[in-house]
Amino acid sequence: MVSLWATLCTCPGTRQDAHPRESGRARAAGTSLSTITTYHMPAELSPTAMWPRVARHTLAWLDSVGAVPRDAVLVLPFAELLPPCRRALAAEGGWMPRVETLRTLAASLGPAEAPAAESPSGDRALDQLLAERWLASLPGLRDWRGRDPAAHAQAIADVVDAAHALMRAAAGQSPPQRADWWAAAALALPATDGPGAREAALGRLAVHWASLSAAPATDRLHDLAPSAWVVLQAGGKDGLAEALMQRDSDRGVPCLRLVADADMADPFEAHSAAAPRLAAVPSMEDEAWAGAAAVIDAVSGGDTPVALIAQDRLLVRRIRALLERCDLRVADESGWALSTTRAASHLMALLRATRPAAGPDAWLDGLKACAAPGATPWLDQLERHWRRAGIEAPAGGGLDASFERWQTHRTHWQAFAAPQRQSLKRWLQALSELATTLLPASFWAEDPVAERVRAALRLDQASVRGDVDGLALSLDDFIAWVGRVLEQATYIAPVSVDAAQVVITPLARAILRPFGAVVLPGADERQLGVPQPAPELLPEASLRAMGMDDATARQQRAALGFTQLLRHPKLLLLRRRAEGSEPVGSSRWVDRLQAARALRGLAPLPESEAPLHLVRCLPQPTAQPAPIAAQALPDAVSATAVEALRACPYRFFARAVLRLSEAEELEADPGKRDFGSLLHEALYRFHETRDAAGTPEAQCQHLVGLARASAARAGLDGPAMLPFAAGLAAFAERYLVWLLARDAEGWQYQCGETDMLVAPVGLDGLRLRGRIDRIDRQRGGAVQVIDYKTGSAAGLRDKLREPLEDTQLAFYAAQVLSSEPVPPVLSALYVALDDRQAIETVLHPEVTASAQALLNGLARDWQRLRQGAALRALGEGMVCDTCEARGLCRRDHWADPALDAIGFDGPSSPEADA
Repeated sequence: MVSLWATLCTCPGTRQDAHPRESGRARAAGTSLSTITTYHMPAELSPTAMWPRVARHTLAWLDSVGAVPRDAVLVLPFAELLPPCRRALAAEGGWMPRVETLRTLAASLGPAEAPAAESPSGDRALDQLLAERWLASLPGLRDWRGRDPAAHAQAIADVVDAAHALMRAAAGQSPPQRADWWAAAALALPATDGPGAREAALGRLAVHWASLSAAPATDRLHDLAPSAWVVLQAGGKDGLAEALMQRDSDRGVPCLRLVADADMADPFEAHSAAAPRLAAVPSMEDEAWAGAAAVIDAVSGGDTPVALIAQDRLLVRRIRALLERCDLRVADESGWALSTTRAASHLMALLRATRPAAGPDAWLDGLKACAAPGATPWLDQLERHWRRAGIEAPAGGGLDASFERWQTHRTHWQAFAAPQRQSLKRWLQALSELATTLLPASFWAEDPVAERVRAALRLDQASVRGDVDGLALSLDDFIAWVGRVLEQATYIAPVSVDAAQVVITPLARAILRPFGAVVLPGADERQLGVPQPAPELLPEASLRAMGMDDATARQQRAALGFTQLLRHPKLLLLRRRAEGSEPVGSSRWVDRLQAARALRGLAPLPESEAPLHLVRCLPQPTAQPAPIAAQALPDAVSATAVEALRACPYRFFARAVLRLSEAEELEADPGKRDFGSLLHEALYRFHETRDAAGTPEAQCQHLVGLARASAARAGLDGPAMLPFAAGLAAFAERYLVWLLARDAEGWQYQCGETDMLVAPVGLDGLRLRGRIDRIDRQRGGAVQVIDYKTGSAAGLRDKLREPLEDTQLAFYAAQVLSSEPVPPVLSALYVALDDRQAIETVLHPEVTASAQALLNGLARDWQRLRQGAALRALGEGMVCDTCEARGLCRRDHWADPALDAIGFDGPSSPEADA
């Protein structure tokens, strides 16, 4: 091996700062002589060929300097490189050095030092609590949260970001020099009284707070005495590794630096001969399909494992969904945020349901989170009842058991939320008890993600941390903290990388790994090569003064990581050409590679259209549905059902036969429909209790009071009702003007909100069901049907230009005519309540004739339906644009040929019945 090392030392890539024999003589003489040897790995080496070369170089060098291999340490940049390196060393035979990362090496030497009170812990969620308490203790900042909650929360996040970055940088300093480094860091931050003064003060606070942190676990590495250090540099220098080598080389310990990086000034020049495939597609969805196809092709060709670089997380998630359809074994090293998992969402739903201000939607989410799979019939029944009759409605109707279970859950929730404030430790204990009591046993026992949730929240620990346990939090603060913990924690599925066919990994963790092929989607100007931001409170000039990476250094490190991928002979860089309607260019790193090739006289890499596996399918349009419901027709219809039958028979089938309807929102902001319902109720109560002899002012006040009382009963008297309340007095005045004019015409209120169920002659038992807003009578016996509308009068006039096209007033008129022994002189009108100038009325010109035409047509249509005519979906007119059954009839997937003549194509022509 000595001759092998001598040969290697003569190659241009090797630089030895001192000869091994000279270092031995220096140690014998008691002098210090630097013995750091640097060897540059060839740029053309693939990762697969790299590791045997690393193993041979390391063992040959250790033999040449007389270092005992088993006492030497080989340091790698990150843990994923440990297996290939150890395998390569084992293949060489004999003793091998200890192969570690700095983190794993420090962990093997003992536990980390416990943090001091009030010092940052390195746990982001805990440190946000500590930073908030610290800020609250400072003069001038105590009421910041109340004045500007968003800015206060951002400041806390910025302080924690800066403190953690400073702690990582300080860990790279040797313990004797760290105090001086902290002092220099404090001086490096600007002090200003002008713009940015608050940010500068927060930056200095972050430095002071971070300086209180416990000694990093890697400090014990400075006490380690290996026979030699070997450091593999890939993706940029490691400050701590350099400090360890410099310290020990001064003591005469042999040190070898294996450099796999190219020159940081222009890393693309060294890899200009690389020839990755460049491919482009039109859109993001095409990019996902092309990425999945490339991975599948590589697996089919035996190039496993395939690395799928998680540069664009949203895109990679889509690709993974496509790959899972093919039953490929996928290991995702980037993992998922715990907050996106089912277990975390269930726990958060349970927590939100405990809030005193929670409403029905939050309660239902909490109940569903607590329900065992397949055990929700009672909950479905309860939800249907709530949406139909309201939360506070009496149970009855077989709902007693469901309400009892709901009340049991609510009792637990109220007990959990009872303390106004309590310590974090007590909150966590209460949450553990609540979750154990209400969540099904299978939630914790069968889901490994749930165990990760428990660990992240420390639900099984007696203490979080001494100075954190006692932090007093309100319920909302605690729920927000739990949400932050789950957002910042990650779950990685326990899939062995060695057994995986596809490995999803970040770009920084793909360096030098021996993958069979690499697919990098998102290789565009928006995703690849984008500068990485620094902590907000640490200016670029301050970063340079502290020896931390500034923007240039961060970009150089990122570029080094990308150029390491160029070692792979099977590398695909995939991008989209557009994001929606906006064009997207190629990555600046791809452009730099093309420029480096041009400088060497190499041809530019061609960008091709990404190959997609296309399968031609014959279109199979959906036929228009035409159900037959002769035996399932309802025995009573409403005006809405008749309108649906006239507009589209299939719409009638969905509504009246299948009895389908959209679920009402439990907690929607009040809209125009709610305002209209309130006006209907207020006007009904007003006319039922009206004192016609009272003054107009008194009657106006009476109407306003009734409207406000109706809003309060409906629970709609909050801020969302302000638009309704603001115009209420003016509306009452307009209404009284119109009403007094009707009084002068001789009209008198007879009844309102009248439910009618009649069986007109000729309908063979079919009944008409409806609620009429109001019926007035005039001296002489004339009757008038009134329907209140909150729409515009112009729209109502347009509707009545063809009197036979109006269904609602004709339907109500038919009910009144059928209910009277002697048909009265009848008229009908719409009352438009929205006009800000005056109440307007729109009279139906021929309501009696329209009512009779409606009855005749309905009789004929009903007979055809009972004889088996099909309720065909028409798919015509504006009704399709707002029809809630459009997804059921599949209107957008029909063929276009002319309609069949068979079946019930629509109601009889009302004009023919007139």
